[in-house]
Amino acid sequence: MIQLVPNLQNVEVPNLPGLYRNDFQIMVRQWVSRLGRNLLRTTYYDGRNRLKNLDIAVPDSMANITEVVGWPQKAVDVLANRIRFDGFVTTGDQRDPLGLGDILDANDFPVTLTQAVRSGLTHCCSFLSVRSARPDDHIDSPVVVSFRSALYATGIWEASRRGLACALTVVDIDWDLYATQQLVVPTELFLYEPGVIIRIRRIGELSYMADAPQQTNLDHVPVYMLPYHQDLERPFGRSRISREVMSLTDTAVRTMLRMEVSAEFYSSPQRYLLGAEPPVGKDGKTLTGWEAAISNMLVINRDEDGQLPSIGQFSQMTMQPHSDMLRALAGRFSGATGVPMAQLGVMTDSGPSSADAIAAAETELVIEARNTCDAFGAQLRKAAKDMAVLNGANPDDPALRNLQVNWRNPERPSQAAMADAVLKQVQAIPWLANSDVILEMLGYTDSQITRLLSDKNKQNAAAVLDKLVNMNAQNQFANQAVTGGGDGNQQPESGPSGRGQAGEGAAIGGGAGAA
Repeated sequence: MIQLVPNLQNVEVPNLPGLYRNDFQIMVRQWVSRLGRNLLRTTYYDGRNRLKNLDIAVPDSMANITEVVGWPQKAVDVLANRIRFDGFVTTGDQRDPLGLGDILDANDFPVTLTQAVRSGLTHCCSFLSVRSARPDDHIDSPVVVSFRSALYATGIWEASRRGLACALTVVDIDWDLYATQQLVVPTELFLYEPGVIIRIRRIGELSYMADAPQQTNLDHVPVYMLPYHQDLERPFGRSRISREVMSLTDTAVRTMLRMEVSAEFYSSPQRYLLGAEPPVGKDGKTLTGWEAAISNMLVINRDEDGQLPSIGQFSQMTMQPHSDMLRALAGRFSGATGVPMAQLGVMTDSGPSSADAIAAAETELVIEARNTCDAFGAQLRKAAKDMAVLNGANPDDPALRNLQVNWRNPERPSQAAMADAVLKQVQAIPWLANSDVILEMLGYTDSQITRLLSDKNKQNAAAVLDKLVNMNAQNQFANQAVTGGGDGNQQPESGPSGRGQAGEGAAIGGGAGAA
């Protein structure tokens, strides 16, 4: 299978400014040096890893049987499914004071972020770039946000910046050349340096040209890594598909292959025949062992001494050792990745697990998800600030300084459990009922919260309008009562003082008359 991976070794840019040429060459060499390991992990994730046969229990004729164990993919996807982006939040009454919502929607940010998370867990990191849109980008947004895997991007880490000193991303490849010759040749790249972006375009078969540097109005490189298990020695992180995961997967594949081969013998028990000539068919030819085993009827004559031959069957083999070994491998894999054994397709001896037992088995995975959200969130926060600034926001805006990333709860509690927890918290702290955070805790999405708040505002406006209408009706009724009483008892001869007395007397007298 041809991997859809661009080849950067042949990318030469003669007119690239000398100030950036060294960075470009270092990043190309770094990409080439990591390519083999990244492709290996992609192979394991796709379940295309080749069998490492020990040539002991499996004959060569059966070594080509395809057995796939999808545990590496499970190690990545189980964790990725718990990392769920829920938008950016900041202080203030507005839901989106920085205008990031339109930018995220135009760039399909939530969907592509999910893909980047899986890629980052597979290859140890993925990359996020932010830049101003060009007319040929064909996007309804002033800002372009792009995600790239480690197969399509690289960078130079600078510890003092706690980020990338420069970055190189592949934007597009020659799809016609890939369709006809299965060659993956990049046609457009971006070189990111502090304050500038340089577009590199393919202009010939093996020639590239760099455009003039374009100012970004940013003092840093707007490319951010999403690393998994980053530390001081490994700034680019580590892959979820570790050497232990690959080794356990290879052993599990061999175990499954031995089970497959043994199952063939298990379905046809071996028999023996003593004191007789080999059985023959209708054509007089000696039957093979398999033909004799599947025959509906086997006719055996007495020997020359008139004795009947002895027929027997070897004791049946058992599949238990293979299943026990697979269960042991699943236990080791669960310990290495935090994936519960129930999700590895291996049944345990115990019955169905209780809710508490399931939660206990997922504890390590939840902790891993929270740590990963923190690591990814720090980079997404920086990228969101760049989006806002490129969209015209003031860098000193308090809403921008207080910007944070919101994630869904990786524990994924049931709605009933979450509702019960929220109810107890609101009872203890009543003012929480007026906070949007409660709606987020209950699992409502950002769009649902926006609609709910809109409906709430409509209801509040309708309630205020009803209150005003009722107050107006009450005032009209009171005015009519006062005016009606005055008309029946008013004395035209009375002076100002008399008018006041007549008015009071109308209200009181009218009431007495009614009584």
